[in-house]
Amino acid sequence: MKRTAIGAGIGAACGVLALAATGAAAGYAQGGEAFARISIPPGAYAACLGAFVYTAYFWWLAGTIGAIIGALAGLGSWLVRPVPPSNARVLQGRGT
Repeated sequence: MKRTAIGAGIGAACGVLALAATGAAAGYAQGGEAFARISIPPGAYAACLGAFVYTAYFWWLAGTIGAIIGALAGLGSWLVRPVPPSNARVLQGRGT
């Protein structure tokens, strides 16, 4: 269960980071037209502003989706327990 919680936290963080990267890419390529109807030329300033605006408005959605995906991945790894190594010589009847 601990792996599920850790996966949810990591998934939420990755989801928000992916959203910020999307906003930065949109701002860098399209300028202010990507996130606001103001005239900002494309470039580094628009990329930073785009990342901030996308994250400020939609952090809850990206975090929730990332947490669900991360929790499912953690739950899957929690359900599959590692198998202890077997000693092939004992299984074949040779002893130790």
